[in-house]
Amino acid sequence: MAINDPAKSQKLLHTLSADDWSVVLEGVVAAERILRDAIVGDADTDPIVERIAALSTHPKWEVRRAVANAAAHLPHPAFEVPLGKLALDDNNRVRVAAEQAALRRRDSRHASSLGRQHHDRINSILDDVAARFGTKGRDAVRRAADEIANIFARELYHEVIKLISPLTFSADSLHTQLLEGKVPPEALADEAARVGRRVAQLRNILDAMRAYTAQPQLRYTQEVLREVIEEAATVAVESVSRGSRKPMIEIDAAANLIVCVARGCLVQALTNILLNAIEAYRDVESPKPIKVKAQVRQGIVEITVKDLGAGMSEEAQRDCLTLFATSKPSGTGFGLPLAVKIIESEHGGRLTIESAKDRGTLVRMAIPANHHVDAA
Repeated sequence: MAINDPAKSQKLLHTLSADDWSVVLEGVVAAERILRDAIVGDADTDPIVERIAALSTHPKWEVRRAVANAAAHLPHPAFEVPLGKLALDDNNRVRVAAEQAALRRRDSRHASSLGRQHHDRINSILDDVAARFGTKGRDAVRRAADEIANIFARELYHEVIKLISPLTFSADSLHTQLLEGKVPPEALADEAARVGRRVAQLRNILDAMRAYTAQPQLRYTQEVLREVIEEAATVAVESVSRGSRKPMIEIDAAANLIVCVARGCLVQALTNILLNAIEAYRDVESPKPIKVKAQVRQGIVEITVKDLGAGMSEEAQRDCLTLFATSKPSGTGFGLPLAVKIIESEHGGRLTIESAKDRGTLVRMAIPANHHVDAA
């Protein structure tokens, strides 16, 4: 968005040149808001951008930090040299702001590159669909993909808002109490810890989302299935927090059972399933072993994971494979959906769940025993 009013542009430039540093600071903040949506290189905005960049040598550290913060959101190349200088500033707050701005600008450029790659990849897939099924097939796939993306975005927004809203309340409450000078150290520590837990949960959700949406380069190799299951069991047990009940995991799989799989992905799927099974014993005093069994029937590998834990109600069983659906206090709702993606989309198999409240859960996986083996 350009500044179409020359008078407003001149007024802003005058503010950025004021003798009062607090006025200059307000001008930098105001200019940043105006320039965020501006086109890089716009002749109307260049003088303002250059003036803000020149303020990187301002004697007040508050102004220099504001310049760094503005550079984080404005991709204009005029900030490259000033940011390098601000990263060596005598004031620590300025240096931190400059470093964060440099990282944000780098990530922004990277995101733009990934966006182009994503666009090219989608168009390539759609072109292939059109070649096979015609333009109607291409349009149908595109509509379905857009709908899936919209549902995913809405659900993610809902989950993030659930975590951000309490954070906003905590911040407002702390701000009020600090201004009134009525915050005991213990209350401040408790509130900070609460904020930290919510931020950690938000990070967990975003990390899980990244894992779910990743498009790994799958490499299928001949593997001893028992060793794959043992690796997943070890990871699952080690992932459980100290003090939690850790039931035994009994594995029934022949030592000579060879399958062709993407090992890392299958380990991830089995780990997620086993973590759920372990979690099912959270309120069980004497947990019975979790039993994992694997066998081959007519070229299909069948893997079952059975626990005798809390089990699920019919409603919970319907929802357990839905993204973001979780009954765990710190769960993300991506564990089982990711396992389904790995088993069904990446291995051409099938995953089903049978469960009953207070009677346990049985997870069945079936994947082809023979898959194209990648060259070593």
